[in-house]
Amino acid sequence: MRPNAPAFIWRLMATGFAFALIFGGGAIGAVTVLPLLASLRLTGRGGSREAQYAIHLFFRFYVALLRWLGLIHLEIVGAFELAEMRGRLVIANHPTLLDVVLLMSRMPRAQCIVKADLWNNRYLGGLVRIAGYIPNNLEPEALLAACRQSIDQGDNLIIFPEGTRTRPGEQPHFQRGFANIALLTAAPIQLITITCVPLTLTKGEPWWRIPAERPRFRVMVGENLDTRYLLQERGRALAARALVRYIESYYGEQLATG
Repeated sequence: MRPNAPAFIWRLMATGFAFALIFGGGAIGAVTVLPLLASLRLTGRGGSREAQYAIHLFFRFYVALLRWLGLIHLEIVGAFELAEMRGRLVIANHPTLLDVVLLMSRMPRAQCIVKADLWNNRYLGGLVRIAGYIPNNLEPEALLAACRQSIDQGDNLIIFPEGTRTRPGEQPHFQRGFANIALLTAAPIQLITITCVPLTLTKGEPWWRIPAERPRFRVMVGENLDTRYLLQERGRALAARALVRYIESYYGEQLATG
């Protein structure tokens, strides 16, 4: 479908503004939130929760702005459950660059595993660290301990088990690391399905390659799984493989039906 030229140009300009805001806003937050928390002497878990909540509010504002600018449609199925969720391992598919923003905008207590480059980033590293996010270059035992502590304290740990965004036209293929974290922490798993039609901000796609129509995002809260039963009759390696197979099948069905 050929886009309406004025509307398309508006969305392209507004998309550029939105990208500048998300990256500029993070840098501004690093030089405003950090000094504020320091002045209030909020350190440790208290400071982490305040920083997480500040990031949640910024992302909530940002998503509202995207909708107001006419850049996206958004439907949340289970918004109340997301807001009230505590102490869960949140598993989601990963079609677009906006996925973590959409989830954190609805979850006041959100935690995630971040790349070491972001942890050490000159501008955003301080904010990431005070928010208590977990660097992905920790030793396995330390990574597991950090995940378990976060979940035990009521944070929701968001994991995209694909490890990267899904390539358009491909089915999600999950790595086994999330299953080991789930089984070793005995955390309840919350499955969330994210769809975007038409697709935008996919892996390898530049921000300015926007679709002809405004994309429709749908975030759906799905099954909640208790993984403890998987360990009753099998070892952890077999249980992890069984969990990966089940969740891959689950997302295959969810994405096939839209």
